[in-house]
Amino acid sequence: FGSSCVPLSPSLRSTPLRTFLLPSCFTKMAAAAVAPLDPVSIPTGLGNREVIDVGTSVLNLQKIDNPQASLHQCASRYGAQTVRSIFEKLQLKDAVSKFEELNLSDNSIGDEGAEYLLKGLTSTTKDGKQVGENLKVLLLPRARMGAKGIKAIGGVIGASKSLENVILSSNICDSEGVEGEFCQGLAANKSVRSLCLAACRLGDRGACALADGPLQGHPKLEHISLTFNRLELSAARSLAGMLAVNQALRYLDISGNTIGTEGALALVEGVKKNKGRLQKLSVSQNEIKFAGAQAFCRLFMSPEGKSLNFLDLRHNLVPYKGMVDLRKELGKPLDGPEGWMLVFGDRQLLLNR
Repeated sequence: FGSSCVPLSPSLRSTPLRTFLLPSCFTKMAAAAVAPLDPVSIPTGLGNREVIDVGTSVLNLQKIDNPQASLHQCASRYGAQTVRSIFEKLQLKDAVSKFEELNLSDNSIGDEGAEYLLKGLTSTTKDGKQVGENLKVLLLPRARMGAKGIKAIGGVIGASKSLENVILSSNICDSEGVEGEFCQGLAANKSVRSLCLAACRLGDRGACALADGPLQGHPKLEHISLTFNRLELSAARSLAGMLAVNQALRYLDISGNTIGTEGALALVEGVKKNKGRLQKLSVSQNEIKFAGAQAFCRLFMSPEGKSLNFLDLRHNLVPYKGMVDLRKELGKPLDGPEGWMLVFGDRQLLLNR
């Protein structure tokens, strides 16, 4: 082992190696710690079968075991048939799922897999218990679902009394995906606190369906992300109307859209009518220009906007002279020590060109 190591004494040199192994009670405990609680064999999209533990509280199928594997291979590993097989095994056991978190991110779940999720999670055991009654977190970003798949997830949301966090971003469903069944499911739900529908190509029509419907009266929803959804003026006006009556929302994120100056002015009026319930708002990358940014800055500094502890106005086509004027108006001159993050006590205003 190298000349600097202390040599073993003659007595230790002759000691069998097994003497230095952990006692059997510890090895058994270690094996039990990693052994599946309720293993089942399921098919994968790669043509083989794998053992999945359906007795755990967290099922994470977002896996990249080999860094040399392609993203397509990783996405194809667990698909619709995997979802179907998991819930068929639970049905054979007549068991309630123990999953509190289900992570199917970056897998080819598709519309078919979403239908299996709806059927599996909302089915009941012989004694009337819902199979998915323990589920709190459902992660399905980039799961290759379209409009039918998102509608099916709306059914899951509507039937659940436990779901708190749902992420469905980057599933291209267009407005059709959130109209009808999805809005109905969200309206029926009383438990979801955070919903991410980023980059789903909802457009104004989809955002208006949400804002004019379930978002107005949902009792628990505190955060919604509608980033990068091609939202324009109509969506901004509907969201402003929603803010005027909503009682629960604390964080609205519509970054990466094009609501423009008129949309910004409409949202400012909506926040004023919100009466201080909204705490965080992101409208970065929305082409609101100087007039829109100025309206938001003035709101932030006013008594009507004092409840906002986070406001993101970055990358909104504000010219340099406009930035100089806004920073001066905020009491944070451009030649001062602060960069694009302006701190007012425990409040943050993010502002750049």
